[in-house]
Amino acid sequence: MPDNVVDLDVLRPKPVIVIIGGHEIDISFMPAGIVFDVDAIQKKLEALDQTELEKGGEVAQEAFELTVEMCSLFCTMRHPELTKSWFLKNCDPNQIDVLANMVRDALQRSYEGSEAYQKNQQAARVTSE
Repeated sequence: MPDNVVDLDVLRPKPVIVIIGGHEIDISFMPAGIVFDVDAIQKKLEALDQTELEKGGEVAQEAFELTVEMCSLFCTMRHPELTKSWFLKNCDPNQIDVLANMVRDALQRSYEGSEAYQKNQQAARVTSE
């Protein structure tokens, strides 16, 4: 590859495929179009009263609804049929919980990857000057 080419494809992680309801979902990265929406849902989840959450009831229901919404948001980028309604009809809470944790991990990696790339670019500029 020529020296004047920056290959950004090397930043994308190897695919990690999750199968849910017969659909293959690449969970290895967070599509740019939903990063801020997923982050907003995650912040709502974190803001819930943990004491009330442990008691169950309305707060637990709200947390579950937000979790399903986050899973659906992530999956509909590639599979428009994987709506919130689809998840509620076709998945059990354990499947949703595991997928949600993987979505959170993808979100975290997207932030870490951006920071690492920016630091590498800054270091490259400093050493080339």
